[in-house]
Amino acid sequence: MKKHPTVEPTLYRLRDGCAKLIVDAARLQTWLRHDAPTNPYRVYWVDPTEITDSISWQELSGDCSTAIPDRFTLPNYHFAGRVLDGDWDTGRRPFSESVIYRSFQSHFEEGVRWPETDLYAQCLDVIEAGGDPWRCRSRSDLDRRCQGIDALYSTVEADGYSTQAELQASTANPFDHARSNTYAQTVDGEIALMVGRDGELLFYDGRNRLAIAKLLGLEAVPVVILVRHSQWQQVRDRVASGSTTLESLPDRLQSHPDLAGLASTENEEQSVATLQ
Repeated sequence: MKKHPTVEPTLYRLRDGCAKLIVDAARLQTWLRHDAPTNPYRVYWVDPTEITDSISWQELSGDCSTAIPDRFTLPNYHFAGRVLDGDWDTGRRPFSESVIYRSFQSHFEEGVRWPETDLYAQCLDVIEAGGDPWRCRSRSDLDRRCQGIDALYSTVEADGYSTQAELQASTANPFDHARSNTYAQTVDGEIALMVGRDGELLFYDGRNRLAIAKLLGLEAVPVVILVRHSQWQQVRDRVASGSTTLESLPDRLQSHPDLAGLASTENEEQSVATLQ
């Protein structure tokens, strides 16, 4: 890649184009099978405090907890937009216990230097073992990544949290290899959640952004929903078909973002829904 820099953008675009085709196919399947089809490109604004548990325990090596199915170790596009049964939503842990959140909290709230955080130490261990945690292959890479996180924190604190599409539109040079199309800007770009059987919003991807949002006390952040549990999808279908009213559901579900618009003239094609 470094010898042929002009090839890299093309490969990124090809990758994202293929990923989008897979996501669109999964989305089409739900349109054929459900009264409330899924839309992995829909952006919801959700209170970060509503996201407490992680469905995947992705440590620095990129591995997931053994309680998580192998399918969830794949890139987002392999399962975005899908409805899945099983017990995948029961193997969870608090986001606040993740090494990312604990280290961010130590650094930004307690003034601990990056090299003294658990995250930095674990990254170095993985690098020495031949890995590339946090996309870093050396101490200098890791230092630059930490500087980038500092800059991101300052930007969000000063200017607020923007969607990936807004960031793309606002930059002087909008070309970004990792954000070349709708798929990359949303499914692979925004904070990604899954919805458990009882409607729980479970974190999956975008740890840096969610940690910063929580630490800054932001009221809402843009998210996408990758996967829904089949039991939760049944609730969505009943609401969409009119066989169940929102008022008949428990209070905590009546304002659920994933039910917004299903029982009205608005539908799954609306691009943004706000969790009040």
